[in-house]
Amino acid sequence: MKKNFKTFIKLYTSFILLSAVSYSCCPEQIFQIQSFESLELFELNNQSSQDSATVITDEFTLYAKFSENNSTAANINFNLITSAFATSCDNDTFLNQLNEESLVITLDKDFIYDGNTITANSNLAEITEIANNIDFFYDIISVNFLNELLDKSQFKNQEYTFTLSIGTTDDLQFEKQISTTIDL
Repeated sequence: MKKNFKTFIKLYTSFILLSAVSYSCCPEQIFQIQSFESLELFELNNQSSQDSATVITDEFTLYAKFSENNSTAANINFNLITSAFATSCDNDTFLNQLNEESLVITLDKDFIYDGNTITANSNLAEITEIANNIDFFYDIISVNFLNELLDKSQFKNQEYTFTLSIGTTDDLQFEKQISTTIDL
């Protein structure tokens, strides 16, 4: 019995030490959004990027990409109790994130939606069909303008400028514009 107990103690101690070494060698990934990299339009049916004023004729996505700084920091930590529970190297630190509540998407001209005039520079993110189709990732925002919305909308065949602005949790503010002709 005494031999089994000593074997158990040796085995348990070796697992704790192995965990401490494994966990303390994991690098810490530090992420920080620093700038607004690009704003693009994609028609969903052909997936081609529309960087300049081209014609939108069907469902489309407004795609915003933010530039981030990704750095690695050494994580030398010999805290045995924390290390004993470590099962992976998940040491990501996010210094800031996009503040979803601060998202504003505007058009520079009026259009008709569901029989009502949406005036220029109104926040389109407040329209239910748009709000339900906004996807947030750490450094990407994807806004889908689907047929459910477009079938209820009337646009004049002219150039429109989309403006997307958003803030981060550390009070950085970003804004970009892209223009396209909408011909639905």
